[in-house]
Amino acid sequence: MTQSRFRLTALASALLVTSVAQPALAGVLEEVVVTGTPKKGVSKFDATVSINTLSEEQITQLAPRSAAEVLRTIPGIRSESSAGEGNTNIAVRGVPVAAGGSKFVQLQEDGMPIMQFGDIVVGTADQFLRIDSSVRTVEALKGSTAATATSNAPAGIINFISKTGEDEGGSVSIATGLDYDNFRTDFEYGGPINDEWRFHVGGFYREGEGAREVDFNASKGGQIKANLTREFDGGYVRFYAKYLNDSVPTYLPMPMTGSQGSISGFDAGTSSNISNDLRNVLTTGGVSGVRRSGIDDGNHSEAKSFGMDFVFDIAEDLTVSERFRYNQNSGTFFGAFSAAIGSTSDLESLSTMLAGTGADGLAYVSGANAGVELSAEDVASLNGNGLLQNIRTFDNELESLDNFTNDLRLTKFFDNINVTLGYYKATQEIDVDWFWQTYVQDVSDQARLMDVYAGGNRLTQNGQLAYGSPDWGNCCTRDTYLEADLDAFYLSVNAELTERLTVDASVRYDTGDANGHYAFGTTLADDINNDGTSVGQLAETSVTYIDQAQLTSSKFDYDWDYWSYSLAANYLVTDYLAVFGSVSQGSRVNADRLGDGGYLLNGTAASGSVENELTSYELGVKWDSEYYSLFSTLFYVETDDVNSEATNPNGSTRVRGYESLGLELEGTAQFGDLLLRGSLTWTDAEIVSSNDPSLIGNTPRRQADFVWSLSPSYVFGEHVVGATVIGTTDAYDQDDNTYEMDGYVYANLFADFALAESLHLILTVNNVTDEVGLTEKEGGSTVIDGTEYIRARSIAGRTTELKLKYTF
Repeated sequence: MTQSRFRLTALASALLVTSVAQPALAGVLEEVVVTGTPKKGVSKFDATVSINTLSEEQITQLAPRSAAEVLRTIPGIRSESSAGEGNTNIAVRGVPVAAGGSKFVQLQEDGMPIMQFGDIVVGTADQFLRIDSSVRTVEALKGSTAATATSNAPAGIINFISKTGEDEGGSVSIATGLDYDNFRTDFEYGGPINDEWRFHVGGFYREGEGAREVDFNASKGGQIKANLTREFDGGYVRFYAKYLNDSVPTYLPMPMTGSQGSISGFDAGTSSNISNDLRNVLTTGGVSGVRRSGIDDGNHSEAKSFGMDFVFDIAEDLTVSERFRYNQNSGTFFGAFSAAIGSTSDLESLSTMLAGTGADGLAYVSGANAGVELSAEDVASLNGNGLLQNIRTFDNELESLDNFTNDLRLTKFFDNINVTLGYYKATQEIDVDWFWQTYVQDVSDQARLMDVYAGGNRLTQNGQLAYGSPDWGNCCTRDTYLEADLDAFYLSVNAELTERLTVDASVRYDTGDANGHYAFGTTLADDINNDGTSVGQLAETSVTYIDQAQLTSSKFDYDWDYWSYSLAANYLVTDYLAVFGSVSQGSRVNADRLGDGGYLLNGTAASGSVENELTSYELGVKWDSEYYSLFSTLFYVETDDVNSEATNPNGSTRVRGYESLGLELEGTAQFGDLLLRGSLTWTDAEIVSSNDPSLIGNTPRRQADFVWSLSPSYVFGEHVVGATVIGTTDAYDQDDNTYEMDGYVYANLFADFALAESLHLILTVNNVTDEVGLTEKEGGSTVIDGTEYIRARSIAGRTTELKLKYTF
């Protein structure tokens, strides 16, 4: 991308000319924003930062099934919303998703981090986040002051802001799935208690299978959130509390055809690898040796959070702000991953454990004919596809992902200048145990485990091939514990140099250290089920335990310090036209993934592996008037990334440099009772350096050139109908650019009918045409009888929900 800077200048000129050529423009940019802005209470139109917002009404009209789906309509954000409600990969402006989670982006609730690190393995921030009726606004800040407003988020901050009871009122609703199993009730209420106190409380509870059929209540639980505000002359104190206890199914890559469609007997939009046979399994454990777990635990998240905001004018021109939040996070992460696809005609090829065994027969583990070998004809035509899977269970205990954040700042007001000095203190605990098992499973809409036979002798134990992951070299059984301690000092200046020109400048100095241990597995033969027959049974010849000896010999012990800065300006050309720009640089510190990638030697981190730097440039135009608005941003981002992905067979160690150039457009237009909202992001991303030279010049994996959305809505009387159409162009599945995932377009519909003044019937349809759309694909493919098969994650198929909502 050697010509990127010249192209940036040319596109900036074209962008300004194009914008000026538009007709007079909407009043939506006057909305006040708070996330990452040096000056509080500033509108999007006057802010120097690129920030997008979604209101409660817009969120409802998107018909989202998770927080990740909410983000798909925000320009510049890539949200791979196929995993369910958690474990989502989120990136901004071509910044890579080199492993998982949201490494360079921070998710917040009410301005405070949910996690200090967004890419903790199987412990991503969105696992402890739920969307319900207590959310007032979502704000997404990209680039600019994200580098200096918080730690570990130089690419962006996404803030979910709660209602706080300014206006008295509330709502209660019940919703049920019409074509899928789901029942949910939401409630919220708030308002003034007296002239000084106000409150808000809200939450939800739900039960059902979820968006994919699994034949049991895989989604069960809910949350309650509350806040209490005491207002004073010149300030306020607000207390926050949240309790989340919710289990949702974990959707991991599963079989599809190479043409990215469904397999006979296995629907890519409604099926999954989640089997009832995995709901109560005996597995290896830590010190105790054995344990029981189940796939019905799924992605179980338990969060207990408490926080406080204290904002007070201690003098006429001096304000102190003290904010803290404590998150006690824990849970489980259990999912079934398709590690390999094989043919029933060649059972030995499914796993190294079966090689040379003479495997020649199959029987179901459960059901009416459990334990009865199938005929040769039934095996060959199994489920109409003749396929089997080598299933690897992600069986993880999230013992503790507790964290604490305290942000203290002092702001001095001069005539046209605000100066803020702040101190940020945070901690993050990462205590996660990994246990892996290997099974044989069919490829069907109702997934079932299968036992393998050789000459009439059963080789597997209830479908289990191994108490570990021998096909991956038993790589991934582990005990990880890490404590990170973060400190930062920051200074920001907001200056209104003239009536039309505002400049923001900020610097931040981060320091910290991390300590802990990581222990991998040791493999041996062992009689797990105590039946006295460990010899000769495949599963018990490969039993992997956490190696307790490594707990004292393998250590995390490293520290860091780095500077970040941001310089931004906004100029009001006219009362309805503004231009803005910024340059920023920040870093992100690596955490538990350092243990996976071989970056630690005797506990010391390899040079260059701890801090990963990101530099961002942006130039934009904002146009806002009565009936039209346009928010356009041209960006250029340079990212250094050191990462790991232990389960990747192509190697876990990744040292890469990336560049991305792009354009974000967000607009609204109103024609009488018809409102149009739309967004489009163009991204030209490139790998510019790598420890694998063959990748230089390639496009980063899963990065599409264009992503767009269009949301029309029409009001007639007290009723509203509308749709949201989301599209993406083709993208490569991996950095080697050998396989291209097809682009796709899908639509969500909503209709809000007023049955009475405060009673509404709301119908939402997500993915109305039942489209298959790949968000990620594992490397490689398998050809069986002339058909290519892949392992991938797709967006879920059509789900229709009917809700009755009463507002009071």
